[in-house]
Amino acid sequence: MNIWDHSRLSVRKFGGVEQDYFNIHKFFDSSKLFYYHVKHRLLLHNLYGVELATRKFGDFIVNADGTIILVRDIAVEHLKEDLSGKVPGLNDWLMENDDKLSREITLPMFDDPTLEEFVLTPLIRSNLKSSLLITLSDFGIYLTNELLGLDYAKTLSDKIEKDKTVKNYLEKFSFTARWQFCPDKKELDWLKTQQNGQQITT
Repeated sequence: MNIWDHSRLSVRKFGGVEQDYFNIHKFFDSSKLFYYHVKHRLLLHNLYGVELATRKFGDFIVNADGTIILVRDIAVEHLKEDLSGKVPGLNDWLMENDDKLSREITLPMFDDPTLEEFVLTPLIRSNLKSSLLITLSDFGIYLTNELLGLDYAKTLSDKIEKDKTVKNYLEKFSFTARWQFCPDKKELDWLKTQQNGQQITT
């Protein structure tokens, strides 16, 4: 499901216009720029990703109708639309892959407590070392820039080996449940009834 389709579904659910929601959905799918495969969803399509979205965009937006919408609710709907209605935590994604992926991860030393806390948050939320593939990677550098700024991103970049990319990590990841790669069929069926933003009547 692409960013615009997610935005159209948000209009159906929350009102307003597609542009109200586009940047939030773009953030969740930004991981496609690092690994253009359905496995990219592991990185942000989880409750940790919802937490990051709230941190980045604030607790709520006001849409074009003047309605206050929680960013958390928009984010959760994105997950459900892509994951057969499921809202997973990091453990749901990684538990059965933890041993295999953890062997690839080396935790560097940090001098700055703000950066250290940011990098370690996936581990704190999940107690799975493999979750650090999100922040100790090229994608983690991107997230650090988005959430903490360029100086922190440059510092993290100096601490991460150049081959520690999410592409290399996710190529080793194995799907363990159908929801991890199947979007919600009801949402897809609704989108099929739409053409150029207008509902088709029969």
